[in-house]
Amino acid sequence: MLRFQHIPTTLDLVLDGLAVSMIHDSGARSGREARLHRRFPHAALVVFGHSHQPYDAVGAPGQRLFNPGSCTERRRAPARTFGWLE
Repeated sequence: MLRFQHIPTTLDLVLDGLAVSMIHDSGARSGREARLHRRFPHAALVVFGHSHQPYDAVGAPGQRLFNPGSCTERRRAPARTFGWLE
């Protein structure tokens, strides 16, 4: 179990051999794929949030980008969502 004295800005993990990076705010939609790849070049999967908009796509080059959306505040999304990664 991870325990923090404070919440880190980013988090890098290896889960069952998969390099995963997490960040709350990925910045503007425009240029997101290239920006996240520059910030996390080693990650096979980047999980981000902030927008409350679900997003699941392959970024550059082949890096998976995932935003689970929000299970509490749907904002502009048509429904509340959450993510489940297997």
